[in-house]
Amino acid sequence: MESLTALSDGRFGTRGLISRHVDPVRPSTVAAGIYDSHSNPALLPGPRWTALTLHEGADFSTDAHLDLHRGVLTTCSVGKAGTASTIEFASITRPGVHVIRGDGPAAVITPGRALCPPSIPSTEQIREQPGPPETITLESTRGVIASAAEQRVTDVDEMRMVTRFVATAAAPRTTTQRAMRSDIEDASRKLLAEVAPLDFDVLFDEHVTAWRRLWDGIAIDIGGDAELQSAIRLAQFHLVTSSDWSRETAIGARGMTGAAYSGHVFWDADVFVVPALSAMSPARAQAALRYRWNRLDAARRRAAAEGRRGARFPWESALSGDEVTPTDRIDLHGDVVAIVTGQQEEHIVADVAWAVVNYVNWTGDEAFMVDMGAEILLDTARYWQSRVDTDTDGTVHIRHVIGPDEYHEDVDDNAFTNAMARWNLTTAADVCERLSRGEPSEWSEWRSTGDRLVDGFDVVSGVHEQFAGYFDLDPVLAASLGEPPIPADALLGRERIRQVQIIKQGDVAMMHHLIPDAVRQGSLRADLDYYLPRTAHGSSLSPPIAASLLARTGNLPEALRWFEMAARFDLDNLSGTTAGGVHLATMGGLWQAFTQGFLGVRPTVGALLVDPRVPEHWGIVTHRFTYRSVPVRLDVSSDTFELTSPVPVEVIGPDGDRRRERRLTAVRSGQDWSVR
Repeated sequence: MESLTALSDGRFGTRGLISRHVDPVRPSTVAAGIYDSHSNPALLPGPRWTALTLHEGADFSTDAHLDLHRGVLTTCSVGKAGTASTIEFASITRPGVHVIRGDGPAAVITPGRALCPPSIPSTEQIREQPGPPETITLESTRGVIASAAEQRVTDVDEMRMVTRFVATAAAPRTTTQRAMRSDIEDASRKLLAEVAPLDFDVLFDEHVTAWRRLWDGIAIDIGGDAELQSAIRLAQFHLVTSSDWSRETAIGARGMTGAAYSGHVFWDADVFVVPALSAMSPARAQAALRYRWNRLDAARRRAAAEGRRGARFPWESALSGDEVTPTDRIDLHGDVVAIVTGQQEEHIVADVAWAVVNYVNWTGDEAFMVDMGAEILLDTARYWQSRVDTDTDGTVHIRHVIGPDEYHEDVDDNAFTNAMARWNLTTAADVCERLSRGEPSEWSEWRSTGDRLVDGFDVVSGVHEQFAGYFDLDPVLAASLGEPPIPADALLGRERIRQVQIIKQGDVAMMHHLIPDAVRQGSLRADLDYYLPRTAHGSSLSPPIAASLLARTGNLPEALRWFEMAARFDLDNLSGTTAGGVHLATMGGLWQAFTQGFLGVRPTVGALLVDPRVPEHWGIVTHRFTYRSVPVRLDVSSDTFELTSPVPVEVIGPDGDRRRERRLTAVRSGQDWSVR
């Protein structure tokens, strides 16, 4: 519950439901991209600001309500001694400003300290100053986070109101930037001095108004399924608050809602979160891409150290952009197991390039492509060109990799990796030629390599082989182990899982999802029929992708099965891991499954594709998003749709025709749409 009700403002995140606890279960406040001093860096825990102590010995039952529309968390604690309530928010208009107000009988509420040190033992330097204002600073070799607080207590007729204003500032420490503790402390005090004189209601109203305006442009409505609608909006809430709009943001796998994966940045951010942000809040999407851009030199250094050209992004990234994937772990049997994803899961290189192009397709931000994106495409293409092997017959291969299916390590010619590398090479050639980046000889070489890179497609079965030799593995199906999601590697063991065809998540499926125009046309249905029975969905990333692709094929009952699983993944704690933070990639995948799968909305170069397939019981579905700086509204039912925007946009409808319209309507007759 602390994870689900976490409040973030794009820079700082605070776990929820802890106003009634002296010691929360997990660290309460963290800052995006601010890490501790450990050899395997994790997010630096910051000061706690939400603790209000209820009278000792009182027997309270507490209910919490996360108001998504207003971005506010309220709690109500009821006991024999009286009722105490709190309301708290992390200001979306003033990142770093956090406010909490508690009300109740004076005999029940003890204000306590406005700030407390982190609840977990810390080896970092902690500096506390009683004030006023009260301040606490956490300092590591990689960053500083400081909070300043002012607390006001008002007692009237045996009732007590506690209002707390908190201002937090943070900065990283890099080889070129040495954030000084005193400067960060001064920044937090300065921010507090700006907001503390304001009334609680002023800060509250501007925060709520900003959220309402945001929802006006992004809200998803599902008329026939209010519960599903709420789950999707919870996903949107956490996605939007995972990134800042004004500076680079390191979006970890769990955002700022929990400590799992230590705040490291994976492909989750590039492939699952950035596309959703590109259509909901483009500035926040660009902030995530700026994180990659600012670490391009680190990626170049790694490629050079491995004897290759261009840039190789790390599988897990933190402050510096160097590889921080752990090299081993302890398994369920107490054995030390090597982790090789940091060496072999190289598709991240193409994933970053894909995120750049997808962002530009959504936003039309050509300035970003000119200033940053083209160079990322240039260096990633150079990497693949130096990474591939060419056989004597002229075919091109990529060997010794791991695809999205992490059950099978050190494989050759993983279909997803090869397809993404081919897309990276050919797309980079087109963009770099258009913008005159690199050399003409390179562009020609990249295209030739892409044309000859094998994709594992079997012409007899019409199915892509996931990697060389996959078809020869034992044909064990996931259903033999139980009902997904299944931790098949834990059930079968490390050695056995490599010998069978059970896969962790959609692997071949992912290339159909990311680059549908660059995959063998007509192969989607056959690939799904073959691989879905073999998929354990041992990763939270898997269900939404299955839902999206099944919806595209028109198999709505099966699509709904996986879509609803993705929607409930954290709400029902399906993997037992939500305590470590919400699964942001699952939430981004949920948004993509709804948008790209059921509504058939996908940006291409210069036009927006629209080809919806929604279940009849959903009734009228409304999707609001931004396309190339234009707010778009799409109203869809099982047999009609209407797209409206204030200015004309380029749209390719389900009939394949391209139009530039402010309003586009269509009626379905059988399998065909009549568009006008």
